[in-house]
Amino acid sequence: MVRSFRKTLLVMLGLAICFSTEAAQPDTVRIVFIGDVMSHSPQVTAALRSGGDRDNPADFDYSGCFRHVQDRFDEADFVVANMEFPCGVTPYTGFPQFSAPQSLAYEAQRVGIDLFLTANNHICDKGSAGMDSTYAIYSRMDIPFTGMYRSEGEEYLNNPLIVRIKGYDIAFINFTYGTNGLPVPRPWRVNLLDSTHVKEVIGRARERGVDLIVALPHWGEEYHLDPSDSQRSWAAFLHRNGVAAVVGSHPHVVQPVEFEPPFATAYSLGNFMSNQSDVNTQIGMLYELVLTAGDDGVLTIAEARPTYTWCSRRRMLEDNYTVIPILDWIGRRDAWIDKSDYDKMLREWTALQTKYNL
Repeated sequence: MVRSFRKTLLVMLGLAICFSTEAAQPDTVRIVFIGDVMSHSPQVTAALRSGGDRDNPADFDYSGCFRHVQDRFDEADFVVANMEFPCGVTPYTGFPQFSAPQSLAYEAQRVGIDLFLTANNHICDKGSAGMDSTYAIYSRMDIPFTGMYRSEGEEYLNNPLIVRIKGYDIAFINFTYGTNGLPVPRPWRVNLLDSTHVKEVIGRARERGVDLIVALPHWGEEYHLDPSDSQRSWAAFLHRNGVAAVVGSHPHVVQPVEFEPPFATAYSLGNFMSNQSDVNTQIGMLYELVLTAGDDGVLTIAEARPTYTWCSRRRMLEDNYTVIPILDWIGRRDAWIDKSDYDKMLREWTALQTKYNL
């Protein structure tokens, strides 16, 4: 079923801003999460139209980057992405201090991403200018985003972000282990992995009468396929305090998923789209939660479904970067421009299947 999303700000639930999709309560709610949407310099170069101005956001074309997964977005009721960059500060730059053209955000919204996560280790890369620009662009787009706030007061009002999806109020809490040693410019606030504050925000969600809480931590050790002791400890803490689903990012590789009703945990969704090519960094995950309500009206997680993806870099599968569901492309080596990319995908996917018994 193709969904239609035109988000509008409808109501204030207590002090919390609540976005709404549609009013009638359904049998199920399907939410899809994707991992790190990055903007490395080669991605910016690849998106620049021939003869375009590198400082003009209108001269960048990201169409095609999401095309092979858009059907998954269309079938979902809500789609969430970690947007791991400040947006709109020129000149546009990649690692180690990112700034992406706003056209990347526009394309993400156009293909059906409904919520941008901003609490990650790169959000302060461009200081106040980057935070001002990102906030202004996302606000003009009228897309929900969470994790960064203009003041302490705004953080209290808008954290957690509560979204009404098909008649249910779902709270999204996004926080990061840090900001790469860069200070959060005053008066800005970024959600950090602080147990006292996280517990307080979970309490706000309960007070504001939500049906389900999702935590979205930016955490863990980069390039490690196994979650750290700290991640496991934090996941247990979150579930113990009433979080139904924990969906993590930051390691740039996928980590295990665990579903033990009523709790679901995805420790890391890996990269969705980036220029990274180290082993396992091109494999990502679309993580779908299927929520249902019983006769008592209590919303719970009925299913948790991972779909593994591959980020094919420029002039490998297509002229530009693109993301594909791996299982849909196994056996289609002839479709690749550079067949070594297919061979790498198959090799790393086979190894991951063995490690995780997929």
